[in-house]
This record gives sequence, structure tokens and C-alpha cells, in this order.
Amino acid sequence: MHLPAQIQDLAVILGIAGVVTLLFRKIRQPVVLGYIVAGFIIGPYTPPFPLITDIPNIKVWAELGVIFLMFALGLEFTFHKLTSVGAPAAGTALVEVVVMVLLGYGSGHLLGWSQVDSIFLGGMLSISSTTIILKAFEELRLKSRRFAQVVFGVLIVEDLIAIVLLAGLSTVGIAGDMLGAKLFSSAAQLLMVVGGWFLIGYFVVPAAFRYARRFLENETLIVLSVGMCLLLVVFATHFGYSAALGAFVMGSILAETGEHGRIETLIQPIRDVFAAIFFVSVGMLVDPKVLAEHGGAVVLITVVTIIGKILSSTAGAVLAGQRLKDSVQIGFSLAQIGEFSFIIATLGVTLGVISDFIYPIAVTVSAITTFSTPYLIRVSDKSASFIERILPNWWRSSLERYSFAIQQNRAQGDTKERRLAAFLTLSLNGILVTVIFISVAKYLEPILETWTKDSRLSFIVGWGISVILSAPFIWGMFSSYRPKGSATAVPERVSTFLGQLVTIVWIGTLTTGYFTTRTSIAITIVLGGLLFTLFYRRLEKSYAWFEQRLKKNLETSSKQTKEKEIHTLLPWDLHLAKLAVHPNSPVVGKTLKEGNYRETLGLNIVGIRRGVDTILSPSASERLLPSDELLVLGADEQIEQLRQMSETLEHRTTEFRDLSHYALKRILIEDDSPFVGKKIRDSGIREALKGLVVGMERGEYRTINPSPNTDLVKGDVLWVVGAVS
Repeated sequence: MHLPAQIQDLAVILGIAGVVTLLFRKIRQPVVLGYIVAGFIIGPYTPPFPLITDIPNIKVWAELGVIFLMFALGLEFTFHKLTSVGAPAAGTALVEVVVMVLLGYGSGHLLGWSQVDSIFLGGMLSISSTTIILKAFEELRLKSRRFAQVVFGVLIVEDLIAIVLLAGLSTVGIAGDMLGAKLFSSAAQLLMVVGGWFLIGYFVVPAAFRYARRFLENETLIVLSVGMCLLLVVFATHFGYSAALGAFVMGSILAETGEHGRIETLIQPIRDVFAAIFFVSVGMLVDPKVLAEHGGAVVLITVVTIIGKILSSTAGAVLAGQRLKDSVQIGFSLAQIGEFSFIIATLGVTLGVISDFIYPIAVTVSAITTFSTPYLIRVSDKSASFIERILPNWWRSSLERYSFAIQQNRAQGDTKERRLAAFLTLSLNGILVTVIFISVAKYLEPILETWTKDSRLSFIVGWGISVILSAPFIWGMFSSYRPKGSATAVPERVSTFLGQLVTIVWIGTLTTGYFTTRTSIAITIVLGGLLFTLFYRRLEKSYAWFEQRLKKNLETSSKQTKEKEIHTLLPWDLHLAKLAVHPNSPVVGKTLKEGNYRETLGLNIVGIRRGVDTILSPSASERLLPSDELLVLGADEQIEQLRQMSETLEHRTTEFRDLSHYALKRILIEDDSPFVGKKIRDSGIREALKGLVVGMERGEYRTINPSPNTDLVKGDVLWVVGAVS
């Protein structure tokens, strides 16, 4: 019987990857590195002979690995998670990405690489590794620290930026020009197309899932989710974008359905298998000869990555208002590259626009920086203390005053938040209006022209249809800046006027695609005025319905809202952290009053999540139960003390036994048995046999669950569930 080569290859890949990753687990190194080493072992450049025969099919499986990785990332990337990140994380991420893209681009030029190679190198160096950082924080038990919370926020923002980079680098690869008009046109098209996907998806998919929830068994849910993911992947590639972009967008849309937890659980085995194949395929491309030839480039790029990320992330965190110590720890934590670098390199190889030697260089730099990450995080605290000691006093005082001022300004930012919300409303409605106008012009007008045989008439009819379909969203743009409080305040009137002016210019610009400029202006003013005069109330109701439906699909629980309010009120030297209560922790079963955490540790337990319930501001009589999740307010040292108490196992005198070692046993009470004449309760059977009496036979009579007061006599047969001896 002939076995297809790809099945044999799959057996080799997963078999060797499994053995190597077991070794990496033992030496406490990231699994991703194990996959890369496994790929290097089975790759075509490792003697004595290649173990893989069907390279094209491996590339297909690796592409599926990227798709499922990005889909799973999208499932974690909810709209509310983005809004809860906060300015410090967003500011830090933006500074780091911009600086590293420039440093990567400059390093490429210094090495004599082409412009496109240098651009892709900048993209590879700009994104830190979520997988490596989370693993390091877990092993070092730093996840509850204040700086770690900011790092998690930075990683969320970087993941979003990475998606934009993937789309932008696709455009650069195709256009071959970093500043050409075609690039800007493609970027605008990207914003319209992807923005349209998000808005339509957020509006339609969550509502559809709520309607069909009673039919969504696990099998149906995973098949439907993967099908939708691959459908948008096909759609994205049709528009000339990467498959990873489509997978991420669909994942983020499904994240708002309320079923994302189940989908994440169901997709994890699929993601893990195909992701393993992807990372193994990365290792297969490492050519030792290329590394030997470009050893200087590896050293330079590694140094640029570590030092550049430390300095840029630290500077970004300081500018965003973080304390100097926290900023330094943030910088040291982000000093590596990882999975996104491989995905960006894979994109360049797929497009055929980067040189062959870049891929193994990126993999080698990632491996080096991954090994160095835990050590950099360990020394970050001492490094921060050293920097604080050597800084002049006036520098330290200035930085502290700056940080405090930023925190105060952020807490008083109600007007800025309202203007930002208005800007987002204007932009999102503008995207929908643009998508409608472009879709009608591209797909409906050719059909109208074949019917009417008159191109001029088809233009007019197409424009009319575009206006009618987009009218509620035009109204949303027009009314995005709604005055609050005193309508006569000058800033409010200026904002309202600018919003309305932008709307008119936007619609007029779209209309020029149908008519001349003068005609477009006249039509926009006259017909727009008539439309809003006659249908003002109806448009307002239509848009209000759309807005309410979208908000309903994106709504958060009251707990999330209150947590966000708590964040805005925090003193700058305290922070919120989430801690898990281990079922065997010594705090289990104790009330908050008995724990006395406020007095002994100086912190506050401000919330408890228990299953689907959330207890905000718990009373002193509230008892901690196994698997509770605590929301704690305190300083790093205080939170660490409680974490050690809540997550540490209490010492047990009995040895743990696997339940599979227990069985139902039959015991005969004989003449010399020590149990004769004793009651079951006093016989010591439970302790001697480490089991429970569940049945008894006495002559012809049988009793299930006999009373503990039953006297045992010679000839009794006991049925005991206990440990197998």
C-alpha cells in the first residue's frame, strides 16, 4: 500500500518536534525555540540527508499555521480589551515601533541591503514576542507587578500595529515604493476595506450568533468558526491582502459574539498542531552557511534589537507618564523579537521581494534574544535602581513631577475623551459611507449601464442609490460632534462646525467620482439640504437604531465598566492586579476579616470573580472560595505577598493519589479479624484500608450504604471503595 509522502513528512515533523520540545520543557526554555531547533534538525541543510521530501505541502501546512495563529490572536483581541489598554501602553508601543522600524531600516542600509530588504527588517525588529514574554513572566512570577500590566497592554497594541504592518508591507512588496502615490492609495483602500469588514462584521455576526446560540453545539461551532475564518481569508487574498489579515479580522469579530471562550478552547488543539508545523518550517529554512557568511549582520542586528528596544521602550514609557523604575523594567522586558518576525519574513518570501539570507538571520536573532529575555527581566530591577542612584537629584525630581502631572491630566480628560469618541464616530461612519459609494460604483454601475445603455444615466442612478443607502451614516457623521453642557461654548461650537464641514467635504469628494467638481458641489449642497430638511427625523431614528445595535454587540459587563472607572482614579504608585485562588491555598475558606489583608499587607481586595458572578467591594464577611479570581489594589510588594499566599499550595499530610488507583474491593470478616465486634464507625476500616464501606452482605441479606452504627460479626462481607494495594 502506497503512503502519501506528506503523511510521512507529517509524522517526522511532529515526532521530532515532540521529542525536542520535551527536552526544552525540561531545561525551561520556550517551546517555540524547540520547534525551530526541530526544523533545523530535519531541514534540507542538515547532513547527512534531508528527512522531508514534500516541501510544497509543508509550505501549505505552514500557511495554515499562520492562519490559525492569527485567528486565535484575533479571538483574544476584543474591542473592549483595546479600549482598556490605556494611554501609557499605547504611547510606549508607538514610540518603540517607530524607533525600531527606523533603526531596522538604517541597519539594513548600513549593511548594504536593498530598500525593500531594509523596510522588511524594520518591520521584523519592531514587534516584541507575546509568547516569550508571557512565558518568562509566568516562570519568574511577575505577572501581578505594575510594570507587567503595562507590558501586557503594550503587547496588545503591538499586535494591532503588526496587522497594519503586514498589510503595509504587502503593499510595499507589490508597489516596490515606500513613498509613491500608489502606496498611499493602497493604504487608503486598506482602511476602507478592513474598516468595512470590521463594522459590518461587528454589526451582523454577534447578532446572528445570539439568534443561533441554542443550535451551536461544539462540533457545529468549531466548523462554523473555521469556515468563517477561511472564508474571510479567501476574501482578503482576493483584495490583494495577506491571509493573516483576514484570519485576524474574523477572529476579532467572533471575539464579540459571547462565544469566543468556547471557540478559543475548541480551536486551541488545531492551532497548536498547525502552529508547530509553521515554526518547524521556520527552522527548516536556517542555512548554517548563510549564517556563517552573514555572521556580522547577525551580531549587529542582535545588538540593535536589544539596545534599541530597551532604550525606545523605556523612553516611550517615561514619555507616557510611567515612573522611571517601571519604565526601565518595561524596556528590559520587551527586548526581543519572535513569532511576528517569522510571519513578516514569511510574507516577504511569499511575495518574492526579500533576499534569501534575511529569513535565517531573523530566526537566529529571535533565538538569541529569546534566550536573553529571562535574564534581562531578572536584572531589570537592579538596573533601574542603579540608574535612579546615578541620576542627579533634579532629574529624578523632574521625572517624578512629570509623571504625576501626566496622571492628573489623564484623570481630568473627560473633554478629550468626548472629542476622541466624536472623532471615532465621524471616521467610522465615513468609512461606511465610502464603502457604500465605492461598492455601488464598482459593482452596481456596470449592471445599470447594461440595462440603461446610457453611462450618464447609470452615473446619476448609481449616485442616488449610494446617497439613499448611506443616508443614515451621513447623518451619523453630520451629528458626531454633539454639544454637551453649554451649547454656546466656543470650543463646542467650533468642534460641531468642523465635524459638519468635514462631512460636507467628504460627501462632495465622493460625489466627484460621478460628476464634475462644480456639479458635485452644487448637488451636494442643494440635494443634501433638501434631504436633511425633509427626512431629518427619519434619518435620526434610522441612525439611532444602527448605533444602538452596534453598541449592544460591543457592550461590556458592569464589572468591566467599573474596573475602567477604578483605573482612572488610581494613585500613580498603586495599581490593580488579578490573582487566582488555588483550591489548596491556605486562604481558602477564610473571610476577608479573618485574613485581615488590609491591616497586615496594606492592600485592598476590591472585587471577586466567582464563576459567572462578580462581587464588587466585597464585605468583610465574604469568604474566599477555591478558584476565585481576586481584583486587588496595592503596590507591587504588597500584591506579591498576597499572590504567594493565594497561589501557594497548603501543606497536606496525606499523599496525593490518582483516582485511577481506587477500586471496589470485597473483604471477608474472618474469626481473627480486628473488626469483629466493632461498629463500622469505630472499626478503623476507613483508615486501615484508605476507603469507604459502600455495601455489606450478611447471609442472604444485602445492604447498600450500611449505617455507621452497624456491628460487624464473623462472616460479614464488606464492599469497600479504596486504594489498590
